[in-house]
Amino acid sequence: MWSKLDTYLYPLQPSAECPSGTFKVHVPSGKMEWSEGMYGIHGLKQGEVVPTFELFMAHKHPLDREAVLALWADLLKGGGQGALLHRVIDVRGKERRVFSAIQAVAEPSGQVDYVRGFMVDVTQSLRIESQHAAEEAIEGAYGHKALIEQAKGIVMALQGVDGPAAFQLLATRSQHANTKLHIVAEELVNAAANGKAAEVLAGY
Repeated sequence: MWSKLDTYLYPLQPSAECPSGTFKVHVPSGKMEWSEGMYGIHGLKQGEVVPTFELFMAHKHPLDREAVLALWADLLKGGGQGALLHRVIDVRGKERRVFSAIQAVAEPSGQVDYVRGFMVDVTQSLRIESQHAAEEAIEGAYGHKALIEQAKGIVMALQGVDGPAAFQLLATRSQHANTKLHIVAEELVNAAANGKAAEVLAGY
């Protein structure tokens, strides 16, 4: 599921960086755990604040908050995976474009107690454009590096591994399937958007 944003993916420059981080939410209490990278994306240092879901949502761009809440509400109904592009505002007021992959694990009763996910700051790979152009970019026209970073994030979030291990998994899949790495990444990102990332990863 992709939020309806007017963003357009562009290839990253060789020197461009994609800061990233992971998070985990205890749904009943709203308490969160953030990695150091998550604090950094929000302009904070680790331990500077106590992360909560309310704080997490407060940093969403006002125009994107509804789409983010809609995705979370959908996942909390019975679990599943989702992904979206949206904007956050850090503590300095700087706008950042981020890609998030989210997994909600449901108990046998159907209740979701924990949600975990990954966020990557792709600000340097984006510019304002139309939603149609964004969808075309996701389908493979542009932004190979951004796609690979997004795919790495999905692997990290769903399999609990670090960045190098996630990249190695994608590279191994690329070699075994005799397919270019960015195509493997694109397939996984598209699967995440449709809630099927875990199914695709199971086939690696």
